Amino acid sequence: MAQRVILGIGDRTVAAALGGQFHELPDVEIVGVEGTSGELIGAVGAVPRVDVVLVHEDIGPLPALDLIRELVVRHPQLAVILVAGEATAEIFAAAMGSGARGVITDDPTLSELQSRVEQAAEWSATMRRHFQGGADVPASGRLGTLLTLCGAKGGTGTTTVAIHLAVALASADRTVCLVDLDLQTGDIPGYLDVQHRHSVADLAAAADGLDSAVVAEALFVHPAGPHLLLSPPHGEDSEEISARAVRQILTALRTRYDIVIVDAGSQATEANAMAVELADTVVVTATPDVPALRGAKRITQLWTRLQIRREQDVQVLLTRHDRRNEIQPDLARKMVGAPLMKATVPANFRALEEAANTGSPALVKNGDFRKAIGKVAAEAGLLDAPAERRGDSGAALVEFAGILPLIGIVVLLIWQTVLVGLTSMYSSHASNEAARAVAVLGYDRPDERAEVRERAVARIAGAWKDERHLRISVVDGYARVTIDSPVVLPGWRTPFGITTSARVVDETGE
Repeated sequence: MAQRVILGIGDRTVAAALGGQFHELPDVEIVGVEGTSGELIGAVGAVPRVDVVLVHEDIGPLPALDLIRELVVRHPQLAVILVAGEATAEIFAAAMGSGARGVITDDPTLSELQSRVEQAAEWSATMRRHFQGGADVPASGRLGTLLTLCGAKGGTGTTTVAIHLAVALASADRTVCLVDLDLQTGDIPGYLDVQHRHSVADLAAAADGLDSAVVAEALFVHPAGPHLLLSPPHGEDSEEISARAVRQILTALRTRYDIVIVDAGSQATEANAMAVELADTVVVTATPDVPALRGAKRITQLWTRLQIRREQDVQVLLTRHDRRNEIQPDLARKMVGAPLMKATVPANFRALEEAANTGSPALVKNGDFRKAIGKVAAEAGLLDAPAERRGDSGAALVEFAGILPLIGIVVLLIWQTVLVGLTSMYSSHASNEAARAVAVLGYDRPDERAEVRERAVARIAGAWKDERHLRISVVDGYARVTIDSPVVLPGWRTPFGITTSARVVDETGE
């Protein structure tokens, strides 16, 4: 998709020079060149989609920095670049303070211009996805599903499961937000190789005034699909995140996403306790060893005592499962007390190692692990189609109804082949028996022919014995049996028969 750019430049010489350079760049479309601040504001509002706006420092009558502020306030998803005679540190700082996404000189190199515009357009596209995913609550009032994952102790795979669930669900056409509420030790950025200057702490500070723009600014859109709300970069910042703020944040996210997945870590805090209380489903990850299973039991009992969540309303997910483990699911179920999920995550660190080290979940190719994540998603109720997408199920049903006749034809052809094979087999048995009977009894008199037929028919089963469709003859020393082949059902016959022959060996010695 071409990057759509508007130039806000009063100096025609500069505008013509930059316009000429833009024409040399691939996938860039100049959708307007405006000479005044008023014309630029009007053009940005009138054009259906604008990715980047270049504002020259000498544009008027509104000063360039004030114009940038005005554009950013009106269009938060818009990327604005300041065009200045010199890109000094002071000019750069002033532009950033006004909301610009970068600064270029009025005589840039082609590579510099391309780099600045591509970065700004990418940021603008990211922001648009935020706003599209951050629409208002539907008229039905439907809230997205909230899943909270906690660890029985550190190292049970909570973050790994949360990330791969989010990626898998996003690839299944769900809008997904992954929230890192492991506030002191959360490291989702490390697992996904992302850097973002905003975190859950920023939303907590503005919890009383959360709107689409504020939420969108704090989230990071990962290329794999899920939107990310990261934990604070400094553990001490977690002290500023209250349970009340977490309630407001998660409620706001549930109005914007089909599924919200919370990685609550393994520490009991006010913040993740609120995530446990609000969740539709709570899953505690535990490895098949005594310390982890005891930890799962302690944390579920703690939530019960504090009236956060009843023990029977929590599910335990067994990770690093292997048939060679001393503790198998049946024993683990008895040890944890809370319900144990039928799905388990297999022990295969080698399959996850490269993805964890490079921050790329797509590198996990292990089929057993991917199937396990799918089973966890299904058992947790995350694969239920959102209301607005249920039409897809209807379309699939219509498609199935369309191919059903074809399936029926294929089945009938297979069955007909079986019937023809049975007819051939019975004809062969009957001809062999008829040849033996003719050799012993002869085939000249009517009683001999009747006896030969009786013996031949005795080798045939079912409807194939019907005299109307079975013919016996002896020609040139061969007993020939012809049986009409059934069509679909043994009682229905084709007009053609299957004939087999057997040589008559004279056993009388004459």
